[in-house]
Amino acid sequence: MNAKIDNTTGLSLALAGCGAFGLYCLEAYSQLPSIRPVAAARATRPQARQQCRRLGVDVLDSYEQLFVREDVDIVHVATPPAMHYELVTAALKAGKHVLCEKPLSADLAEAERMVMLAEEADRVLAVNFVMRYSPVTRWVRRVLETGVMGRVLAGQLANCGSDSGLDDDHWFWDKRASGGIFVEHGVHFFDMYEHWLGPGQATEAHVERRDDGKEDRVYCTVRHATGALVEHSHQFDQISPMDRTRHRMICEMGDVHVLGWVPSEVVVDAAVDEAGAERLAEALPEAKLTITERFDERFDGGIMGRGRSRCVDRRVRLTARRAGDKESCYADDLRSLLADQAAYILDRSHARKVTEQSGLESLRLAVKAAELAAREKKS
Repeated sequence: MNAKIDNTTGLSLALAGCGAFGLYCLEAYSQLPSIRPVAAARATRPQARQQCRRLGVDVLDSYEQLFVREDVDIVHVATPPAMHYELVTAALKAGKHVLCEKPLSADLAEAERMVMLAEEADRVLAVNFVMRYSPVTRWVRRVLETGVMGRVLAGQLANCGSDSGLDDDHWFWDKRASGGIFVEHGVHFFDMYEHWLGPGQATEAHVERRDDGKEDRVYCTVRHATGALVEHSHQFDQISPMDRTRHRMICEMGDVHVLGWVPSEVVVDAAVDEAGAERLAEALPEAKLTITERFDERFDGGIMGRGRSRCVDRRVRLTARRAGDKESCYADDLRSLLADQAAYILDRSHARKVTEQSGLESLRLAVKAAELAAREKKS
């Protein structure tokens, strides 16, 4: 590796794209000891320039000025998707590592070329799949890995997003700029469910539009390697106070519920025996376990389910909630993501949670969903 490392301050970072979200990320990175923000390009608003200067970050007028700086190790590309290919490619060719906002690109062929270039340049190209770094995401995976609740049979994601901040001319509505909801937004959740349930394939999809013709609701079904069939619903049709997200995984002997776009709470509702209850408690020590029902003597020989006898004697509920508000939790997870990538830059034996293939595989699934929806529309 040829990263330019200052042993006292760690890796240096520059921001490409100084919108509200990019500046939020820059603020979060400034609190990470292993990362030193040094520059930001295209901070055109006075408030943005003021925030950069407060953080001790140089304000640059062009992306080109950023890429030629020798004191930049990592570039965070925080622009709309249509600009990702040009900026990521330029950064990689300049020898920089890249953290790119999702998706890698609105175009799959472009994304594949980006990943190939990163491999050839021996540079990191990670997508901001921040939800993999949430402790709630880890809690869910630990619970599923116990096997206490049997197989995951199905899943339901209801992502009820707000369109209150999306003006009619916002790039989000322009599929040429964003790739559409499956690509711009759905990739987060495709990646999250792959983390929980293994690789997936879209089997059907459709879209709906509001009265002015804007595509604001998309739906698809994904079959995972474990056999689980997950229904994804993304709706940008809510007022801002009602923005909400809920996950439900239906297992053979219970449910796992997750609340929040930034996952904030997990609730496990399961039928188990004493040993199963203990295993769940060990897997989720952050939770409070409550016995909500005792099964009567009729079930001493087991309860039949899916052709098998299930030896369970109680129903339990485990609830674990993450401390902190949405913004602070996201910032914590964002710092964990960047620290993970920085650890890999410094030591290739480090195993990252998000790799170049993570961004590529989720995009492939999103593109397939969009294609299936387009075919349905034509039929």
